[in-house]
Amino acid sequence: MSDLEHTVDRQASGLDAFLAEVAEMLGQASLLTGAACAPYEIDVAHCRGKAAAVVFPRDTHSVSVLMRLAVRHRIRLVAQGNRSGLVGGAVTDNSGKQVIVSLTRMRQVREIDPLNRTVIVEAGALLSQLNRTLESHSLYFPIDIGSDPAIGGLIGANAGGSRLLKHGDVRHNLLGIEVVLADDDGTVVQLLAPLRKNNTGLDLKQLFVGTGGAFGIITAATLELKRIDQSTQSVFVALPDHGTALEVLQAFEHQFGDLLCAFEVISDAALAITLRNFPTLRHPFGQSSASCYALIEIASSMPGLHSLFAQRTEQVLEELYESGRVHDAVLGNSSSFWPLRDNLPLAIAKEGIPLSFDVAFSRSRLVAFRDQAAQWLQREHPLLQLYDFGHFADGGCHLIVLVPHAHIAQYGIAKVVAVRSGIYKLVSENGGCFSAEHGVGPVNAAYYSKYTAPEVQKISRAMQYLMDPQAVLGRYRYT
Repeated sequence: MSDLEHTVDRQASGLDAFLAEVAEMLGQASLLTGAACAPYEIDVAHCRGKAAAVVFPRDTHSVSVLMRLAVRHRIRLVAQGNRSGLVGGAVTDNSGKQVIVSLTRMRQVREIDPLNRTVIVEAGALLSQLNRTLESHSLYFPIDIGSDPAIGGLIGANAGGSRLLKHGDVRHNLLGIEVVLADDDGTVVQLLAPLRKNNTGLDLKQLFVGTGGAFGIITAATLELKRIDQSTQSVFVALPDHGTALEVLQAFEHQFGDLLCAFEVISDAALAITLRNFPTLRHPFGQSSASCYALIEIASSMPGLHSLFAQRTEQVLEELYESGRVHDAVLGNSSSFWPLRDNLPLAIAKEGIPLSFDVAFSRSRLVAFRDQAAQWLQREHPLLQLYDFGHFADGGCHLIVLVPHAHIAQYGIAKVVAVRSGIYKLVSENGGCFSAEHGVGPVNAAYYSKYTAPEVQKISRAMQYLMDPQAVLGRYRYT
C-alpha cells in the first residue's frame, strides 16, 4: 500500500472512530450523516461542500466534548450558524471529511439585565429572535443587516450593517464571549462579565472577533444593548450623481450630528431592478431622472422629537434643493423606504448570477472607485450589469455584478475570476479593502494572499498555529 493510501486509510478510520464516539457521548439524535446533511452543505451565497456529518451540540459542554474528540482524531470542524455569510466560511469543503458543528440547538437567552442594558445569549440564537425577546424591555442589539444571522456568525464576521454610522460594528457592542479552544481538553474560556470597563489584562475576546471561527468556537456572548428609538425621521432623496451624495451626507451630519443613524446610497439601476422584481413596492417619486438616491434616517431613543426632526430635515432639504444638489425628496418612516433597500439583493438574484463585492474605502475615495468600476465593466465586460448600493457614510460599498441568465454560458469560472480580480485591483488602487464585513473564507482566500501585507500574514499564521496547532478549526488557514 502506498503512503497516500495509508494516509487516506488513517483519515477514514479516524473519522469513523470520531463519529462513533460522538454518537456515544452526545447521542445519535445529535448526529446527521449522508443525504440528511444536504441542507447544511450550502449557504445563502450558494457556496457548497460535502460534509462527513453534521453535529448538533445542545450546550457548551457538548461543544467541548466535540473539540476534544476532533483534536484526538484530527477531524476538521466547521462551526455554522444560519449560513447567511457570503464567503463560504460556514460550509465544508468537498472532501467529505470535514464535520459541520451546527449551533442551531444553542439559542438560549441566558440572562437579560435591563438596568445594565446587557444580554448574555448563546451563539446559535438568531438576531431576529434576540431582538423579539428584548422588545418587551424596550431594548435591542443595534446591528441592522438584511439577513438574519446567528449571533456567533455576527461575531465571526464582525458585522456592521446599515446603522454602523451611529452604533458601530459588533466589536464596539461586544462586552464578552464564551469560547471553546482547539486543545486536548476542549478548554472553555469564560469571558462573559457584563462590564464596560475592564482593564485587568489582555482583552482576549477581541482575538475571536472577525476571524471566522479560526481561533475557537464561540458558544455565547455578552452584548451591549441600545434603547429602541422613540423618535425617527426617514427621507428618500433623488440625487444628480454619486459625488453629490457625499455633499448631502455632510449637510445632514452638520445639521444632526450623531443623531444621523443611516445614510444609504442606491443607484438608479439598483432601484429599478428592485421595483421590477417586487411589484408590490412603489417608486417613492413615481418616476425620476435621478442618477442615484439616498435613504437617510435620523433617530433617537428620546421621545417627542419627531416634529423637530421633520422641521430640521425640511430645512436642510430646502437649502440642498436651492443649490441643485437634490432633485426631489419625500419624508416618511422606516417602513416606507427600507424594503426598497433590503429586497435589492434578492431582486438582482432573480435575473441571473450575482457576483457580490462588499468593499470599503475612505469616503474621499468611494465615488472614484465606483465610477472606475462602472467604466471598467462597461469596457471589459459589456454583457454584465452593475448594481451598486451601500453605506456611504461609513465608506461601505456593495457592488453586485450580475451575469444575466442569457449570458451565463459565456461566463465560466475563468471569466468570473477575471471579473473578481479586476474589481479587487481597483479596490486596492483606491486604498480600499476587499472585505468590509464578511471576512476572508474560501471565496476571498486568493485576494487575502495577494493584497494583505506579508508581515500581517506572518503574524496571522503564527496566531492561528498558536490557537489551533492541529488545524481542526474552520474553513480557512492563514497560510
